[in-house]
Amino acid sequence: MRLDIIWGLFMGVLFTVVFQVLVAYLEGPTPYRSVTVESVERVDGGYVVTANFIKTDCTFQRLEVFGINTGIPIYLEWVALDGSPSTDYDRSVGRQHMKILANKQDWDFDTLEIRTRHDCDGRIVDRVFASIAIRDWVYT
Repeated sequence: MRLDIIWGLFMGVLFTVVFQVLVAYLEGPTPYRSVTVESVERVDGGYVVTANFIKTDCTFQRLEVFGINTGIPIYLEWVALDGSPSTDYDRSVGRQHMKILANKQDWDFDTLEIRTRHDCDGRIVDRVFASIAIRDWVYT
């Protein structure tokens, strides 16, 4: 009887570990983690978004920003306000700070969505960096 309980516990732990490894593998590489949106401000010309994150070893390819109204995404041009030399700048691995201006004068959005594309050892990874409900940040 005692051996059955120990065997059951062992199999439960083994199944849990295998399941977590499988989920991590199927989920694919992670180009960044611990994304924290620090602020979102409505300014003349658009929205200023400030965020912190930890970049992993994947190679950055592009970042796109969309303003969304009632489910309809609208592409927003953006510029870096944090001293990054260009919009396709690949940051170094580790803690990072990002500040961008997403341009679209005289448009109000329900949501801002920041999307990225990275190359992680030959595998293209598209992810949503942040989905920001404007009502939680910008007050008029």
